[in-house]
Amino acid sequence: MTEIAKDLINHVQDLFYRSKFNEVIQRINLQAKEEPITTDLLLIKANAYFELHQVEKCKEILETACDQESESDDYLYALARISHLDNESAKSKYFILKLTDSAQTKSQKFKATLGLANILFSENNYSALPKLIEKLCSFEPLERADERISLMIFLGNYYMGTGTSNDVARTYFKKALSLSSSHTWTYFITRSLYGLACVLEKENQHAELMWTLEILNSFVDESQQKFFSHLVNKKFQQYFTINTPIEFDQSNTRIFIKDKWVTFYDKPMLFKFLNMLHDRNSFVEKKEIAEGLWPEDVYKSRVHDPRIFDIAKRARNLIEAYDNQPAVLLSGRMGYKLASF
Repeated sequence: MTEIAKDLINHVQDLFYRSKFNEVIQRINLQAKEEPITTDLLLIKANAYFELHQVEKCKEILETACDQESESDDYLYALARISHLDNESAKSKYFILKLTDSAQTKSQKFKATLGLANILFSENNYSALPKLIEKLCSFEPLERADERISLMIFLGNYYMGTGTSNDVARTYFKKALSLSSSHTWTYFITRSLYGLACVLEKENQHAELMWTLEILNSFVDESQQKFFSHLVNKKFQQYFTINTPIEFDQSNTRIFIKDKWVTFYDKPMLFKFLNMLHDRNSFVEKKEIAEGLWPEDVYKSRVHDPRIFDIAKRARNLIEAYDNQPAVLLSGRMGYKLASF
């Protein structure tokens, strides 16, 4: 690889870590006009689309990467990512294990080992992790700052998730926050703060939790960090929401969300439902929703709840990127809430 190519990859990777995902895609597309894109850049581009909550586009880029390679490390990594996105954990693990065996450099071996550890952690397969953690720590000192931060965040998640030690978890998250802040890498700053918030929630430290979530919110650009916003909203929705800019046009029965107008003139019930949530800017119980949508009826959960569920489902199909990963229309025991300004 030439020095120019390395500089481009480092520049694009830095943009990614600064959560400038649209700029990542634009810069790689600009490069594509001059010469064929390398697999390294395709993988970064795919990850940028994922962070923008465009999973199908992410998979499309990964499949392109697979077409360009044959049994290389990047090829195996792309296959592992596709399998993970398709919720095929066994296949993802298989490709990561192959990558672990074939990796040549220290950095590649670390990346593969960390990938396997993350898969096992997501499966709650904690018994297999101590040996992998020992192996991960054997790679230290790690030369790359992003690898050191990634290891710290993983160890923080491990010690918190397994209940081994919240204090150790907090220490790792704070170290990751300090190092990522020195590089102004928002991608890692937000994930370090997310980990700290999870620890504080476990310890019922409400005041410090709310303070940490406020700091977290200050680092999140919802227009860029769409997938991360979904994670935060799902985890902390009872305390806090990262909002999505939404504008209601009552006279034309339409909603401007993210970057386009969605018309509801032929779906008045859906518009009324979303407008009710927008006006309240908090969770609205199903009983109150039913009374607002069908004021002539006496609320009966077995009659009205299925109707409300259907309305919410149809609304999500219009305003969400992915129905199974809601970032705007949230639901829970308390009812429904619109994550909007």
